[in-house]
Amino acid sequence: MKKVLVLMCLILMSCDDGDIIYTNFNFSEETTLNICQDNNEYVLHYVDQETAEAVSFKFTSADFELSYTGFDAPEDLIIEINSSNKINYRRLSSATNSNDYFCQNIPPSVPQVIEEFTSTSGGFARIALVIYEQDDNDGVPKELEDVNNNGDLFDDDTDGDGIPNFLDVDDDNDNVLTEVEIINEDNPNIYPDFDGDGIPNYLDEDDDNDGVITRYEDINAFDSGNPEPILNPADDTNAEGVPNYLNPNITESLVIDQYKPNVVTRKFRVQIVINDVTLKNTNSDETVTLSTLNLGRIETSVEEDLANPE
Repeated sequence: MKKVLVLMCLILMSCDDGDIIYTNFNFSEETTLNICQDNNEYVLHYVDQETAEAVSFKFTSADFELSYTGFDAPEDLIIEINSSNKINYRRLSSATNSNDYFCQNIPPSVPQVIEEFTSTSGGFARIALVIYEQDDNDGVPKELEDVNNNGDLFDDDTDGDGIPNFLDVDDDNDNVLTEVEIINEDNPNIYPDFDGDGIPNYLDEDDDNDGVITRYEDINAFDSGNPEPILNPADDTNAEGVPNYLNPNITESLVIDQYKPNVVTRKFRVQIVINDVTLKNTNSDETVTLSTLNLGRIETSVEEDLANPE
């Protein structure tokens, strides 16, 4: 980031009044932007703490988002650069907190603006929103959740609930979480297969092969008297403490087609790239035209119930 900003200063100081310089000026895609929001009005901004240089992108959009539900990323958002949607570059008298500087209705008088360039109409911003990290953290490595070994994690959905295994905290929908069903105190390197049918417990909807699926062996689910059941087949046990779902001699059943929440953490990245923009000095005719300006990115972390998205 520092190298890019120094380059811009050299370019700006070398411009004679009225000259137009065509160049490529790229912020690092690793630059972490901050954001201010007021309804559908946004300001993406950054202040370099070493060089006291500030950059911002102010725009209005009803479609701008920092996250999304489901598994299909939205199309890139295109924002036209005009009198309302502006890029601003400033050299300040000293560094300051980016949020304090840009997120006030009236800009502070300190630090002072030494030099300022603002975009003219023309060009556009391309805003791409993607997921860069997501996992169910159920203890099963992602590569092992690719059941068909084709390299595509999204087409492996053992229980058919619409949530791929690598994002499913309960891969067989039996209301015993995967992180519980993979515990093997005798050999932590082998996932338990109680009934020996070749299907590990965490992918087996009938763990004891007694003809009653594990979810239906949660007999005491409604014992609390609440209309909503307490979903935990593991607490229905015999005198020896063996749960019904692991006891082939007990086949008592209760139809329960409700499921535990499937809350996972998903990390989103918003990348902002400005195209074909011209910046004009607010105090002279100096201009700089940039074919591509990688402004930076915003990252967010969201906890989401994939079984019941809002």
